[in-house]
Amino acid sequence: MNLFEIVNNVVTFSPQALLAKPFKSIWDADESEDKMTATLEMAYVYYMADERSDFMHILDMDERAQEVKLWLDMHSGWSGQRKEIVRAIHYYTKLSETTSTKLLQSTRLVLQKISEFLDNINMNERDERTKKPIHDIGKITGAVEKIPKLIKAINEIEKEVIKEKELKAQSGNRTQSMFDDAGI
Repeated sequence: MNLFEIVNNVVTFSPQALLAKPFKSIWDADESEDKMTATLEMAYVYYMADERSDFMHILDMDERAQEVKLWLDMHSGWSGQRKEIVRAIHYYTKLSETTSTKLLQSTRLVLQKISEFLDNINMNERDERTKKPIHDIGKITGAVEKIPKLIKAINEIEKEVIKEKELKAQSGNRTQSMFDDAGI
């Protein structure tokens, strides 16, 4: 689903987005003439759900929501928990899901767990009985040496997901000629 694009550092959405009920309900809820609130809320949906978003590396949804809210300079009383917004995020996430995006999300979760593990290692921790260190420094440094490969791998997966989205956007905007039909 390629309803959103970044143009001149601003989230834009295609007119087709307003044909989908979750996005139309956001648009219709803003009764102002300039539709600025609806535009910001649509941008919020993009930043929360699209794999191309600069905030997707923040895996905790509440934390991501806070960062996006700050980035968009939403007023302090605004909540991304309104049912129309939650539905739009869920809708966009589900319709954008591919095997590649699922694998990317899984890879991000694994990297987060590795990061948390490394953050919580206490090198001074000792076995109570033998008084020897619990953690093997060789295994830890070996794991740390592999991190650049993991980072390179996730960057490659992210690039592939973006390419996949761009290809789908191009093929989705193309009209089929009479002789393009399979079997002719």
